[in-house]
Amino acid sequence: MVGFLFTFTFGGFTGVLLANVIVDILFHDTYFVVAHFHYVLSLGAVYTTFAAFYMYFHHLTYELHIYEFYGRMHFISFFLSSSLLFFPMHSLGILGHSRRILDYPVLFSKFH
Repeated sequence: MVGFLFTFTFGGFTGVLLANVIVDILFHDTYFVVAHFHYVLSLGAVYTTFAAFYMYFHHLTYELHIYEFYGRMHFISFFLSSSLLFFPMHSLGILGHSRRILDYPVLFSKFH
């Protein structure tokens, strides 16, 4: 629940930025929009799916519980890895990296 709230709130903040007409024109068709989409929709859906699995798994298997330690480790590793994967896309979008290009400029090589 905490991971969903953080990612959805952060994605919502980037959505407020994209609601500005000038910023939307600048960031249109860049990685900033892709990062916003992943933070709001994709990660929100995945976090709630995992939360439902951990909550209802023992109901489906009749008294077989998943250890709380494994659930916490899964959350921490998923939260850190998804943030490391999608957060640099905001920087790429601010720099003007287009999302539909075959050959990337040297400026963006450190992000790839």
